[in-house]
Amino acid sequence: MSGSLARFLFAGSVAVVLAAASCTPGLPPAPEQGDACRVTNVVDGDTVDMTCATEGRFRARLTGYDTPESYQPGCREEAELARRATDRLRQLVRNAARVDARLGGIDRYDRRLVQLRLDGVDVGRTLIAEGLAVRYSGGSRIDWCARLT
Repeated sequence: MSGSLARFLFAGSVAVVLAAASCTPGLPPAPEQGDACRVTNVVDGDTVDMTCATEGRFRARLTGYDTPESYQPGCREEAELARRATDRLRQLVRNAARVDARLGGIDRYDRRLVQLRLDGVDVGRTLIAEGLAVRYSGGSRIDWCARLT
């Protein structure tokens, strides 16, 4: 059998197996876009570096929440809460068995907008519940120093 024919038959077999797995009761669904992504670095509480099979490497602004600025914070309290939010996100990423990333557009700082779920839980929801972040859907950001002092 020629190499081309063998590759064709193998690729066809893989496609049939994947199609059957995605339609067979009791088996997990076929992987979604987010299953092929991983967080490679936590920059701060709402910014990470990622690598995705379909997109390559990029910096991501995590959506749905906002954390204090760690780069040039406005006050000591903002710097401390930013450190805590960053540390907590690192911990969540490190302990996650599954990363799901819903990729969106690009923000004004050339970061990819991403909704990130770790082990099925939105990271923003966790950080908000723990007092390390606030809900955010764009527009003006809060004055963290006014909020914290």
